[in-house]
Amino acid sequence: MKIYGHRGASAFEPENTLLAFRRAIEIGVEGLELDVQCTSDRVPVVLHDRDLARTTNGSGQIDSISFAQLRQFDAGRGEVVPTLEEVLTLVEDTVHLDIEIKQIGIESEVLTVLGGHPDVKWTVSSFDWTSLERFRTLSPSADIWLLGVVASDALFSTARRLKASGVALYAPSFTTQTAPRFREAGLTVTIWTVNDIDEAKRVRELGANALCTDDPRLMIEGLSEIA
Repeated sequence: MKIYGHRGASAFEPENTLLAFRRAIEIGVEGLELDVQCTSDRVPVVLHDRDLARTTNGSGQIDSISFAQLRQFDAGRGEVVPTLEEVLTLVEDTVHLDIEIKQIGIESEVLTVLGGHPDVKWTVSSFDWTSLERFRTLSPSADIWLLGVVASDALFSTARRLKASGVALYAPSFTTQTAPRFREAGLTVTIWTVNDIDEAKRVRELGANALCTDDPRLMIEGLSEIA
């Protein structure tokens, strides 16, 4: 089971910063999960919340401020909110990226940036499946994961229609009843967000392909001890 750093090594470093991504790679993750939105001047940046107040010392909404204004804010420990371009340059071919789209309508901008980094291994995911539909329309070859809270019929039918390779699923929804459905559908399953070793062991035994965690060091060390 692969381990993904949720917004980097966010248990140790400011989430969604280059510092957090470097730390996760140093720890030994096989993947990174990150969130993408666009500024008012359409620059794809890595930020979870629409509002800046929780993760920076700035204020306002990301789609209402320019990239130049955004870069004036501290995202923690002197870090700035990185661009998607900067994260791709950092990562290149080292680990796989799960790029969660937080803002509908930015699909073209994201694909343009991704196109400049052919060595990067990536998937786009979103809770807003209409965004994933746009990705599929724009790019027949885009790798897509549906983000879901429950293992619903709609999840499976939409995954089939969009030719998604997998899903990112809320941990409690991956059970002895639902796990076989994903196998039968040929979908990989990445579980989010797990910071407990017993829960990690449970989903691994059920056949989860990957796990997203705030504390990749705990997961990597803990799972190796119970392998």
